[in-house]
Amino acid sequence: MSFAHKRRASGRGLLIGQTASSSNTINEDDYRHQTCPAMDGGDETDNRYAAIMSAIAATEQQELERCNERNRCSAPADETTLDHKFDRLLTEVHGLRDQIGDRIETLNRRLTQTNRLFLAHQDYGQRSNRAGDLLLIGVPATVQGEGLRECYVRIARRLGYTESEIPIVHIRRLELGSASASDAKPARYSVAVLDNLARTRGGSKLRTDAAVQPPAVHVQFVFRNARNEFYRRYQEGGRAGTGLALRDLGYDGPDGRVFVSENLTRGNVSLKAEAMRLKRDGKIKSVFTVNGQIYVKRTVDHRPELVTSSVDLLLLDGTKLKANK
Repeated sequence: MSFAHKRRASGRGLLIGQTASSSNTINEDDYRHQTCPAMDGGDETDNRYAAIMSAIAATEQQELERCNERNRCSAPADETTLDHKFDRLLTEVHGLRDQIGDRIETLNRRLTQTNRLFLAHQDYGQRSNRAGDLLLIGVPATVQGEGLRECYVRIARRLGYTESEIPIVHIRRLELGSASASDAKPARYSVAVLDNLARTRGGSKLRTDAAVQPPAVHVQFVFRNARNEFYRRYQEGGRAGTGLALRDLGYDGPDGRVFVSENLTRGNVSLKAEAMRLKRDGKIKSVFTVNGQIYVKRTVDHRPELVTSSVDLLLLDGTKLKANK
């Protein structure tokens, strides 16, 4: 058989010399029968998908119910938490208020200390300016001009100075109401503020009226050491409390006395007056000044105590201290 003949035979579906088996042929019924199982498998897939979706829906419903139940149970807890937070906020506010109060109290203490330091430095400056000054109290008003210098010389002689040892000073009488005197120096000293002024030599109290006391005589020494020596001799001579009698100084007239006092600041003048009142009431033994500061002694055996404020005097006065309790 030629090659062309074979080609025509294959084109006619193997009609010539067909050798293939008939089992390899497929008809319509066989095709339908083979495709039906595949369609049955699709229904099963749909049923499985529906079951999965139902299970997911049921799970979501259960989760939703569980969330709702948890929200219903946690509502009171949230209210309790809110109350707890509010209480904690109140506690923090109260703590902050206490801290602010403590801070303000600390600032007040520091301000008080600063004020005391300022007053102490101010007092020190004023005392330094007066460190070379002394005041003569009780010099008769009739003594003026050169008579004041003569009175000073007589006092110096009375204290044991020779003519060549008398310190050089500038001396003047303070004028009442003058601006220069009132700015830095007290115009008038009462008997109540004089050094240890309580008794005369005979033991009787002085009756000099402060209202008729003449203005003090201001004595300014050229050298501070000379001033200190002059005041030391006056105190050691036992005249700090009794003064110098005018008759002993060579002045005729009524029985009067001249006292030598430091030139105190206005604040220390008031403190000394209060201390002298305590002395007259028998609360303290003595009052004296050193370098412009006030010192007191409770008894003869007690050490001198520095007085810088009225509080110190209040502590010395046991009666007032008990009354304030």
